[in-house]
Amino acid sequence: MRKNIIFCLLSTSLLTFSCKEILIEKPESLLATTNFYKTAADANSAISAVSSTLHTTTLYGFRYLAHTTALEDYASGQGFYIPMSQYQITTPIIAVTDQFWAGFYKTIDAANLALKYIPAISMDETQKKQLLGEAYFLRALAYYNLVKNFGGVPVRTQPTQDLTAVGGKRETVETVYAQIIADLKLAETSLPLTQSLAGKPTSGSAKTMLADIYLVREQWANARDKAEEVIASAAYSLVTIKQSADFENIFGAGVVTTAEEIFSIKFQRSVAAGSALPQFYHLPTSLWAINGFGTFFGFPTYPLLRDWADTDLRKGYNLYTAGPNKAGTIVANSATQPIRFGKFKDTGAPASIASGNDFPIYRYADALLIYAEAASQASQGPTALAVERLNMVHRRAYGFAPGSPSSVDFTLAGQTAATFRDLVLKERAYEFIAEGKRWYDLVRTGTAKSVIKAAKGIDIPNSVLLMPIPKQEIDNNPDIAPTDQNPGY
Repeated sequence: MRKNIIFCLLSTSLLTFSCKEILIEKPESLLATTNFYKTAADANSAISAVSSTLHTTTLYGFRYLAHTTALEDYASGQGFYIPMSQYQITTPIIAVTDQFWAGFYKTIDAANLALKYIPAISMDETQKKQLLGEAYFLRALAYYNLVKNFGGVPVRTQPTQDLTAVGGKRETVETVYAQIIADLKLAETSLPLTQSLAGKPTSGSAKTMLADIYLVREQWANARDKAEEVIASAAYSLVTIKQSADFENIFGAGVVTTAEEIFSIKFQRSVAAGSALPQFYHLPTSLWAINGFGTFFGFPTYPLLRDWADTDLRKGYNLYTAGPNKAGTIVANSATQPIRFGKFKDTGAPASIASGNDFPIYRYADALLIYAEAASQASQGPTALAVERLNMVHRRAYGFAPGSPSSVDFTLAGQTAATFRDLVLKERAYEFIAEGKRWYDLVRTGTAKSVIKAAKGIDIPNSVLLMPIPKQEIDNNPDIAPTDQNPGY
């Protein structure tokens, strides 16, 4: 199926805006002039400028997700990512993490521009409210990524004209999360349940991120209840899986959207609007050698991969060995080592940065598993409904109908809050492999050091749990001193 997209190209003068069907933007610069914000088309362009900052090769199109994978317990890197997968934050690695800081603040600044100037535009008020909701959502997403990776950061809610000359002290983690929650509450009441363009956030997107935030903050009842709102909306369902290849209907390069998509970063199979992510996971194509680009490997001795049941259809889709040819034929689970990761496959990509695989930020499985974990934690032990929500994801992984009892079901009997949480975290690890969530699960549960030690035999330093504040920020921001740097850097 050909993926038709909405490709919004904002020129330097920011006067052009052309769209098709699905949201993908690639602007050359951010909107930066007050003279621009006059019409409804200008307002739409402003929001496109916000979204486009997330599609870059610095962020969701390339390095940000590769960086996260290197830290996780099932992957080892080579080349540039050897130090990262050994938890050694070298100068070249810091140069990349500095880009994450700058990249997400570009998102924030673009959102701040939209939030400042769109309210004064004369246009349909319903549409205006929706666009402002998108800006709040995307700003929250950027701050969420910053606080997860850097800890407390400056909270900026007004636009700047020069991103290298901004102030603001490092706020506490609590203050940053308070800003995120405030933005998401505005977003969930401003956004519609559905959007005409795939790739735009909805009220369900905002609710799911809120549930995620509450989970991280251990506000269990809030996380449970917000996840339940998403589930009760009946807006989403799990895609049917009968064999491993069916996961291509969720993650394939030609997929436009799915019943389980809550929010994704959209890419198109083209140099202008494509992703470079598949090359990190070794996909062999005519563009690369038989083993693919060669960034990450897994080994069968790693506990997460070692314990993965062969009957779990996710395993056959996500893991593969060296392809027998450069056309991209996948040979799943047929060799002992090394293992490659194949969730984001695009054997037809015309260039290394032109893959069409969308990147999922939230899927329906997120809402179900957030509910399961939060409900159990809130009740100090799993409820029948918490077990059922976990089973829905688990059944689908084995080819069963999500809503019907199956032979692979977990049961309530004998479960404690601790044992049930372990089940949920393991399910999350398999369901969201290569989606940039495992590392943050390990950090938030305080298990990163023990899990990495068991998997890789490495005693990771506490400093690795956060990235360093960029030196450029310390040098240029009068409100941040060298002593404000994260410990260990």
